[in-house]
Amino acid sequence: MNRLQPLRIDFAERENGASPGRIATLFLGAAAMALAMTAFQDIQTRTAQLEAELGRVARPAGKAGPAGTARLDESVKRANAVVRELARRWDKVFAAIEAVGDGEVALLAIEPDARKGIVRITAESKNKHSMLRYVTRLQASQPLQRVLLEHHEVRTQEPERPVRFVVSGEWEETP
Repeated sequence: MNRLQPLRIDFAERENGASPGRIATLFLGAAAMALAMTAFQDIQTRTAQLEAELGRVARPAGKAGPAGTARLDESVKRANAVVRELARRWDKVFAAIEAVGDGEVALLAIEPDARKGIVRITAESKNKHSMLRYVTRLQASQPLQRVLLEHHEVRTQEPERPVRFVVSGEWEETP
């Protein structure tokens, strides 16, 4: 009668080192976290400004008449502008940026400007052809308009000679 040999299963991964995909994912995650933290701080600052503005508006005005009314109208306009900036939807823009990505372009930073409706993207590609394909795909994406390659540089000090570039685009939010 044959005895069964014990089965040894090793679930530990034996691969050493980090692949370029893992490094790119790490940088993308770090950039997304930095972007989220910056956006959160902006929202906190603007919320504090709005609350302070509302506190000033809620107090009984010492001056009644045209000067007090004009100042109140200006305060309301500024408060409405802050509310519009806070309510702006960036999810479609981020989805479009994510949809045009490929394995040859790594995003380094995404800098949204809610007041102007502009987003700046800093990225790195393997070569100029990859960069131009990425910019072309961004130009064809739906929510972005007037996508422009602001500048680029070949990183000659690195062995692969990647191309670092900055692209900006704007969009009009439809209700």
